[in-house]
Amino acid sequence: MSRLTVLDSLSLPGRADKPNEDAMGMAGQVAFVLDGATGLGDTPLMPGPSDAAWVAQTAAEALARNAPGFAGDLDTIVYRAAKHIETEFAEKRVRADFARYEIPWATLAMCGVTAGILNVAFLGDSRLIARDAEGNLHHFGAPLKYRQSEQRLAQAMRARAKGQVLGIESIRSTVLPELRAARERVNTPEGYWLMGPDARSAAHVSKAELRLSGSIMVLLMTDGFYALIEDYKRYTDATLIAAAVAKGLRALGDELREIESDDPFGERYPRMKQSDDATAMLVRVDA
Repeated sequence: MSRLTVLDSLSLPGRADKPNEDAMGMAGQVAFVLDGATGLGDTPLMPGPSDAAWVAQTAAEALARNAPGFAGDLDTIVYRAAKHIETEFAEKRVRADFARYEIPWATLAMCGVTAGILNVAFLGDSRLIARDAEGNLHHFGAPLKYRQSEQRLAQAMRARAKGQVLGIESIRSTVLPELRAARERVNTPEGYWLMGPDARSAAHVSKAELRLSGSIMVLLMTDGFYALIEDYKRYTDATLIAAAVAKGLRALGDELREIESDDPFGERYPRMKQSDDATAMLVRVDA
């Protein structure tokens, strides 16, 4: 019987004085990571340390609760979790009036193991890399254009911020209107789909299957951890998963933060925050 085993996991907050808005979990031969999108409202909409942390944790609990028995039907897990988030959002938000850009969303990367098959699902720019028994690499994640728009905004923010420290304060003083306009399009035909209080997202989950010929290694990541590849060019898919196995995720997290602390103003690597929340889970799947 095919089996999923978590070998290592790591979740680092972007700042010690801010909540970690990532989440992760494993249940019923299903593993996943989530990245809550930074809130863009002027005041909180949900209870807790932040709206993004609320949706990530609420989604993680709901995904884990619905995972057992559905490792081969990941969109059903997403649908049931999103229905739960819809209910919680309606019942627990602290005010009735809100703009669409205030709705809390999260990206998702998830895998489930059934007999001889690795099932993959994702929403947004969280990623999954798999190295099969023959050493072949398989990458699952958002298309490059999704990230390119964020990178363009990061460059615009840096140009307008004129030396301000990277972070939510600089975002609010520079590119907040553009970010709000983009967030207005989430889960609409004109935009892209994310996990949150909207069960329709289950119909827009990107899915794939990988047939197993032996044991494989799987690395699930939020974009803050994948920055080691996409933003900082320190690794490739192949070398990152090899390093995760050889050195462990903690060592990679330390390397990530060292790169960012050496470039606090985004001069070498344009970005919106000095450090983003970074979450990764290393999983072995036995066929």
